[in-house]
Amino acid sequence: MHEPYLFAMPGKQILVAVLLVWAQGSLRAQPVDVVVNEVDTLKRGVEVVSLRELREHMTVVPGVGHEVPGMDLMAECGPVHSALDAPIHAGRELVDSSWAKVVGADRDSLRSADGVHWVRLHLIAGPELKDAPLLLRVVSGVPFEVFMNGVRTGGIDGAPHWVGNTLLPRSDSLPVVEVPVRFAADGQVEVIALRLLGAPGSSLRRSGLRATLHAADRAYAVQRTTFHYGIFIGINAIILVLSLLIWMDDKRDRGWGLLALLSLASVLATVAEIGGEQRLLGLQDGTAAVFDAFATVLIPWPLFLLIMVLRHLRGDLTAQRARRFTWTVVAMTLTLLAFVVATRAGLASAQDGLTFTDTSIPLVVGALLGGLVLSIGMGWFTIEVVRSGIRLLRSGGTERWVGAGAVASLLLTLLLQVVSEFSGMAVSGWLSTLADYCAYVAVPVSVAVYLGIRSAHHNRLVARQRDELDAEVKERTAELRAEKERSDELLLNILPAEVAEELKSKGAADAKHFDEATVLFTDFRGFTQLSEQVGPAELVQELNACFMAFDAIMGKYRIEKIKTIGDAYMAAGGLPDPTHGGPAEVVHAALEMQDFMRQHKAERIAAGKPYFEMRVGIHSGPVVAGIVGVKKFQYDIWGDTVNTASRMESSGEVGKVNISEATYALVKDTQKVNGDWSIANGGPAHSTTPIHHSPAFTFTPRGKVQAKGKGEMAMWFVERAA
Repeated sequence: MHEPYLFAMPGKQILVAVLLVWAQGSLRAQPVDVVVNEVDTLKRGVEVVSLRELREHMTVVPGVGHEVPGMDLMAECGPVHSALDAPIHAGRELVDSSWAKVVGADRDSLRSADGVHWVRLHLIAGPELKDAPLLLRVVSGVPFEVFMNGVRTGGIDGAPHWVGNTLLPRSDSLPVVEVPVRFAADGQVEVIALRLLGAPGSSLRRSGLRATLHAADRAYAVQRTTFHYGIFIGINAIILVLSLLIWMDDKRDRGWGLLALLSLASVLATVAEIGGEQRLLGLQDGTAAVFDAFATVLIPWPLFLLIMVLRHLRGDLTAQRARRFTWTVVAMTLTLLAFVVATRAGLASAQDGLTFTDTSIPLVVGALLGGLVLSIGMGWFTIEVVRSGIRLLRSGGTERWVGAGAVASLLLTLLLQVVSEFSGMAVSGWLSTLADYCAYVAVPVSVAVYLGIRSAHHNRLVARQRDELDAEVKERTAELRAEKERSDELLLNILPAEVAEELKSKGAADAKHFDEATVLFTDFRGFTQLSEQVGPAELVQELNACFMAFDAIMGKYRIEKIKTIGDAYMAAGGLPDPTHGGPAEVVHAALEMQDFMRQHKAERIAAGKPYFEMRVGIHSGPVVAGIVGVKKFQYDIWGDTVNTASRMESSGEVGKVNISEATYALVKDTQKVNGDWSIANGGPAHSTTPIHHSPAFTFTPRGKVQAKGKGEMAMWFVERAA
């Protein structure tokens, strides 16, 4: 397979570049057409044809439109021509040294009176060609016959569009016939004789004769070549897309951009090769020549970009080194461009080494300088690839895969190609294909492995970081939840739940008016005298014990504690939720508070310690509740109801619960249902099927009692009913 100049093939790039200048060991001028002195055919140098040559050498085949593996017999096998017609001209033993040389069909003006022309081709077939199926491809504008060592093997009759019973496709171009041939391969000169039947008086050049020899599997070889090119282009295209996507995601990493350019250069070089020199894209000659020129100019760029990628992965691609590499590749590109221009202008040719039609000193000096630039540049680039690849290979990181691919593509490809040249045909073809795959695929596969390992490592790192982050988030969430619960609990100790929620959602709480609230006040008698008998710590401890018990009772009956003022305790029912803490609940809570104080008094007396006694006052009426201020705020209530409740407490007696006329009116009809109590006036009952009703409280009227600042007010002592 004829390889394009991919980045994975720096060795072949070097060989191609050097051969452009130093092919066949020296520069030589283009020879003119010269006919060697005629000698005996068997003593002349005759072309030796091998199966390997037929498969590896390329020749232009008219009617196909591209180069295919094979041999141009008219150029390689010393064709000779006679305008005389005789059957013995087909024989193998005929000595044709006196025949005219066919140095170019367009130069042969020998005419035939009857229009018959004989052309003989001489070659020696290698031993591997014995009985091997081969195809002789003949292009002719006139009918012809083909003889192999004197035996007729095929041809076309007077109707040029028929071969035997097979219809030939006809077009404006010359008809093409493929004739199967077999060689004796006995080490002797073999002769292919062509008998052409032209018009009387016509010359050989009017026939447009061309003859090429191919292996029978030529078509399959072209298909295999196309298949391999498709694989190579596909692999590099995939790397190109992946590199572009990664680079677009993180443009700070220039390495991915360089890798994308490297893959792009590889794809362009391959397409230019198969469209130019290989002629596998079906392009017109002019367009194919442009592709071929582009492939030549592009030779140093894949190797240059590979160096840039390797240097970037090593982390030592400084601006100064990048400029050196860039100037070198530009110089090589200009040199190759000058060579392309020279060949297109007819001043030079690379068909058989680098030859010149003009041997002027400026042209030769320019060629020497160009060869020196290419040799130094490609040599330097090769050393850089090997050195950078080995250093990456020894780095131990994931980048070593790219280094391994670069070294393998360079050294392994050259090694396999060298071994292939000295191997047998069967082994040589296999080694050549293996070398091609090492050359084309080594770096792309190594890059794919690098990307895969890097991606897997990145995914593991991301997964680990995600797990660590999840654990940390859970831990922080638990801490925040605990802190929130503590904050909420602290806030609920200060504010009612409804007010706290409003404060958290709005940042403020609006004051609200309640038409019916029941306010409770307590006060300890003799607090000042007791404070003189006990220490401050014991006094505070005693207050705390009482207030904690009161708090529990308030929670039991869903009554809102408002605040404590010194030794006074203030609570209210019916707010902030009017359905909680009705008047009866407040009265019942007050009676439980007195029960606690009596029990606590007995415990203190038993312990020989001073004790508290308490008065409780209750009043019902409208209030305004809310929060005042922004610092150390607390939930409070205002209104005349609060003042009146305070007067109920101060007008009461120790151990008693003193209620106002307004409260009395709300609780006087409270009854016990099934041994418990409920509110008669629409309050919730604890049983939907009452069996027995009885009064819940007993009241002792006190008549009109003088209240400070209020005058005389009707009051009642309330107790539980028996």
